[in-house]
Amino acid sequence: MKAREYEITIGPTGEVEVHVDGFKGRGCLEAIRFFEQVVGETKDLRHTSGFYEPEEDVRIHGEQRH
Repeated sequence: MKAREYEITIGPTGEVEVHVDGFKGRGCLEAIRFFEQVVGETKDLRHTSGFYEPEEDVRIHGEQRH
């Protein structure tokens, strides 16, 4: 299984960019939903070539600590 990578950038005015890599098909959307719970709603979404590859089963497990 290919490693999944997440890159989160917070700009000087508070805008957040999330880049996910290592997903095939729509699996990346599940990862984006997880990050939306943390940072807020997605305003712009751009698909990479991996989005158009055959689907794979993706399960996201995360926890938020304060």
